[in-house]
Amino acid sequence: MKYYYADLHIHIGCAQGKAVKITASRHLTLRKVLFEDAPRKGLDIVGMVDAGSPLVSAEIKSLLAEGAIKEQPGGGFLAANGVMLVTGCEIETREGIHIIIYLPDLGSVAKLQQYLITRVSNLNLSTPPVRCSTLDLINLNVLLGGILCPAHVFTPHKGIYGCWTRRWADVLGKQAQFLKVLELGLSADTDMADLIAETRGVTFLSNSDAHSSGTIGREFNLLRMSGKNFEELRLALHKASGRKVAANYGLDPLLGKYHRTYCTRCRRIATEDAPVLACPACGALDVVVGVYDRVMSIRDYDEPHHPIGRPPYHYRVPLKDLPGVGPRTLQRLWQAFPSEIDILEHAPLERIAQVGGSALAGLIMAMRNGRLSIRPGGGGYYGKVLKAYGD
Repeated sequence: MKYYYADLHIHIGCAQGKAVKITASRHLTLRKVLFEDAPRKGLDIVGMVDAGSPLVSAEIKSLLAEGAIKEQPGGGFLAANGVMLVTGCEIETREGIHIIIYLPDLGSVAKLQQYLITRVSNLNLSTPPVRCSTLDLINLNVLLGGILCPAHVFTPHKGIYGCWTRRWADVLGKQAQFLKVLELGLSADTDMADLIAETRGVTFLSNSDAHSSGTIGREFNLLRMSGKNFEELRLALHKASGRKVAANYGLDPLLGKYHRTYCTRCRRIATEDAPVLACPACGALDVVVGVYDRVMSIRDYDEPHHPIGRPPYHYRVPLKDLPGVGPRTLQRLWQAFPSEIDILEHAPLERIAQVGGSALAGLIMAMRNGRLSIRPGGGGYYGKVLKAYGD
């Protein structure tokens, strides 16, 4: 068995010279992700979730034709530099929630596109609102042989728990058995998700939902698999045959932009004990309910109930978001170390201090020990790492 770092929720902004994800950087192309961004971050596997667009399919075929990537036995694609590409499609269902379907090959992608073409207004654009229900999508995933994963499940916008239901079993019935994987989202972690009983047997993913190069790998996973292909990924996400998610790495939920409730009237992020479902200052009900507040309002337990085998969740922050790290420091670090993940996880602090300074080494030590000092986020505003940190 081997261990691989994976970020399975990455958007691209452009394919075949045309826009794919409107809110993503036009400079973020599939080629750039595979051959520049993933190696620099230290990712072995990337999941690109815009494959429902025919523009993206054409881009993949072009890369295949020139030999830049190749199809893998067992599904998936392997780039010439060793980075594995997983094709996926993030879809907005009739209920207004986002679900990702990961697919093994271009044949299954084509079948998904055929299903979508009469149900969306513009198939070329990513994450389209689709005229189908979540139940329809679950059934379709079974037919396509994909892996289904509700995205950023607790966020107030487009999360299955955040904006649709308190329990997915209540709305999906017997079909809930097919939800074996969920994505935590940037404002949540394992401790929060394991306050809800029905998540007990579900695999948690921590992904970046990147819309730009700088946000790729801000959350990632450590996967235990015997090789890089789609069937190995399926086994890992379904916890089968010794494959598994060995660890989650992600932002401290305090840094998430929807962590606490935000009043849109007085522009205040809640600091009171959760759950805060109305503004304590002005009494307004027109609030963006924070992920933490939502979880506290729907939880089954007062403390997390981690099932046996639940992997650890390690708090990590991208280098660019640490105080005092500017473009020049980043360039020095990237030149001195194999990748950003190597800096965050493995590099000796003494060597980091030599290249980036003692203050940065101190912040990375605090991060590895879970002692960063953070100003919480909410209402669409990210939290911030402060210069001071615990000792």
